[in-house]
Amino acid sequence: MSASTPNAAISDLRDRIARLEGGNARKRAVLPFGISSIDSHLPGGGVALGALHEVAGGGNGAIDGAAASLFAAGIAARTQGKVLWCVTRQDLFAPAIAQVGLHPDRVIYV
Repeated sequence: MSASTPNAAISDLRDRIARLEGGNARKRAVLPFGISSIDSHLPGGGVALGALHEVAGGGNGAIDGAAASLFAAGIAARTQGKVLWCVTRQDLFAPAIAQVGLHPDRVIYV
């Protein structure tokens, strides 16, 4: 099975869960990446809006963390309103997130 082909078992489980949760459940708004090979693997076809997401780099180094932070900031920049950003260290560089389109005044740091 190719990576772009949705797994039938996963799709079936999602359908069954949706039925158990009730057919009248509110459809959650999502922010799609616009890349079908990614969006097809995400529930609803994108990153859920109004939800908490964890983004981490591939290692413990500063470069991995910076790349992951800028990736997340670029995604958040496509939304409206405030962004809650939880950090374990006070090392988020406001000018860098501004360069990817997320104005620092929109960010609430916790």
